[in-house]
Amino acid sequence: MAVARVDRVDIKKGFSVDEAVRCLLEHTLPGKVEQVLLQKAAQRVLAEDFYSPFPMPPFRRAAMDGYALHAAFTQTASPGNPIRLIVTGEVQAGAGEIAWHTSFGSRPLINEQLTAVRIFTGAPVPGGFDAVIRQEEIQSQPSLHGQQSDALALGMSQIQINQPVQLGKNIAEAGEDIAENSLVIKKGTILGSKEIAILASFGQEHASVVVARPIVAILPIGDELLLPGQPLQPNRIYDANGFAVEAFLQEQGASVIRSLPIKDDAELIAKAIKLAAEQADLVITTGGISVGDYDCVAHAADCLGFEPLFTKVMMRPGPHSSAFINQGKLLISLSGNPGACYTGLVLLVKPIVKHGMGLDGSEAGWKQAILMDDVDKPSPYPRYIRAFVWMEEGEWRVRPLPNDKSGNIAAFAGANALAAIPSEGLQAGRQAAFLSLT
Repeated sequence: MAVARVDRVDIKKGFSVDEAVRCLLEHTLPGKVEQVLLQKAAQRVLAEDFYSPFPMPPFRRAAMDGYALHAAFTQTASPGNPIRLIVTGEVQAGAGEIAWHTSFGSRPLINEQLTAVRIFTGAPVPGGFDAVIRQEEIQSQPSLHGQQSDALALGMSQIQINQPVQLGKNIAEAGEDIAENSLVIKKGTILGSKEIAILASFGQEHASVVVARPIVAILPIGDELLLPGQPLQPNRIYDANGFAVEAFLQEQGASVIRSLPIKDDAELIAKAIKLAAEQADLVITTGGISVGDYDCVAHAADCLGFEPLFTKVMMRPGPHSSAFINQGKLLISLSGNPGACYTGLVLLVKPIVKHGMGLDGSEAGWKQAILMDDVDKPSPYPRYIRAFVWMEEGEWRVRPLPNDKSGNIAAFAGANALAAIPSEGLQAGRQAAFLSLT
């Protein structure tokens, strides 16, 4: 995941979530592109729009096994007044021409309206024939009479039609599925079996895909952090954020490097950021980004030459979420509170990771739901609260989870969505935007 040239921005005022995401996307470029064999392209991200190089189907072909005929000549057919047609040849799938039923090796001299050609699914429909009747809908006649007796000598048979055949019946016209030069698959599409089938049907041996997953380094910051597995010590907590961020990014498809917890020391943090930036495309810190005496991340970033993109986002939780850039590497600093950290991951980090993989990171996927409980606590900024959403009577309904404080982790267990609540609050029964977490 490369990073574009940085322009000087005004960081004095806080950014809205949309402004912060837009800023991050503007300074992030999708990964490089490579050509891979089609059989290696599954689950890769298409790097450029694919347009059809020719129409599909590429020629006029039979959609059923049956007989190609002239539809107009069958319009008077009925069980009491059947139409009998001479079968003058057959066409198989892949055949270049009709195999005539004649020892002369050329088209029989018979009224063409009285003729039919045996045809198989996928075979080209010969010129002049404008419908195909399924083989289950005809009756074969072993003998020919009258003027058709000459055909019997040429080794031909006949069929009986007991019903009119619609013009164009069971014929797939050239281009009726996909016209030439049509946009078939958009860039940013994850290639699955359906997309692979489309590319193969157009003869594509290779696919243009984004080279690799972005590498993201995670730096958990805080004197209080212990690794899971260590004995719990007084006034210490386990590093939940580092593991949560790692799992979240892996779910998005990124490659992840997670550091051991780093103490609240600007020099140690700077060394860790420098090493992480050498190893990864994106560096994420958790903790140490507020305004306390021991919040050292911003100072460490400044010492390394990182320029701030923004240092405040107008959201609760996580208003001190920040972003910095230096020599093509992006550093995003998230809150150490679990709820605020996770909110920053969903709202700020996920879009740029998707963008770095060649996916569309600009559309978050917000939907509307009926709010089931009042959220009347005022806030300086819009709130993004953990919630549970479900469908009932054809409408989405969303219920904020109780005790959703940014430092609490219990709300994660029951949350499947983030609900966006305006700063002034919102009453039950109103429409609230939500973002699915599943």
